[in-house]
Amino acid sequence: MDLNCLLFIFSFFRLSGAQGITTVSQISARRGQSVIIPCLYNHTYAFSYKYLSVGDYWLSSVQTYHYKTSDDTKGHIFTVHMDDVQEPGYYWCTIHIPLAFDIYVGFFLDITPDSPRLYVNSQIVTGSENGSVTITCYHQGAQYGVKWCKFGDQCITGASGTLAGASVKIIHGLRNTTVRMSQLKKENTGWYWCSTEDLQMPVHITVHQKESSKTTAEPGQFSPSTRKRTAIFFLMPVILEIILLTFIYLALKLARFCKRRFLQSVNEAEGGPYVTMHREQSLRSNGCSAAEGVYENMAELSEIPASSHKSTGLAVVKKTDSSNASQQEPDYVNIMKT
Repeated sequence: MDLNCLLFIFSFFRLSGAQGITTVSQISARRGQSVIIPCLYNHTYAFSYKYLSVGDYWLSSVQTYHYKTSDDTKGHIFTVHMDDVQEPGYYWCTIHIPLAFDIYVGFFLDITPDSPRLYVNSQIVTGSENGSVTITCYHQGAQYGVKWCKFGDQCITGASGTLAGASVKIIHGLRNTTVRMSQLKKENTGWYWCSTEDLQMPVHITVHQKESSKTTAEPGQFSPSTRKRTAIFFLMPVILEIILLTFIYLALKLARFCKRRFLQSVNEAEGGPYVTMHREQSLRSNGCSAAEGVYENMAELSEIPASSHKSTGLAVVKKTDSSNASQQEPDYVNIMKT
């Protein structure tokens, strides 16, 4: 087999491998730096096995597990996370196709001891709907050769334009180029890159939904209004119990007051016809106290006619022995008024 035939076969493999998957062609990084390389593939290969290989040519490359990889089957992105890069080389994002040729695309990793020839502050950028994001691409020369592109879409080469529905404004500088994307939508989430003549630097933009004025509680948490209603719900029985106890206390106090007034009025009504008289006590001349109490009969029982029983009461007459007067005689005597 001659050389022309071999070149034809290699070119066929190269062209067939490049179909269905794409990525950057060359990226510059400082030694020890970390970079992220996305490989965009066709949706038909969402559940196919994917891997990263290293080697000057894909036919001679070997699969490497040195760097972490991830596969977004919904976004159709196979991502290579290259941490602490040390050596330059060719790398290949590959999709394994059973009983057929694997699909692959390669990129060259350029390692510099100082600042990379093209880099950004962060490869991960976030924004909100109807908002804007700003990306600064730092480069060496090529002031007007910087482009802003989206994976699987077009590039903006002028000072302004529209990319995936978002407004793009590019400000070119001597050592850096600033890209401002405004009027963002959820659909603008995805991978973009800054591009010079021979280098690209991927940037991922995530557009979040704009926060509403209402506070939305996260799963497993309560909003302030819900917590307030819950607190009132638990405090209501306590408040009602306090009000009930207060009402019962006041009712008992009122009942006692009314009972006291009622008894006082009854005593006054029953004690109206009586006169209370105090009996004087005299002391013996020798200093010994002796009660001399003699109850005098104010009206003889035998002399009270029966007809006058209704208008005249009885006077209690009690006589005691003088020796027991101090102990047994009461101090007061009640006499019924006529």
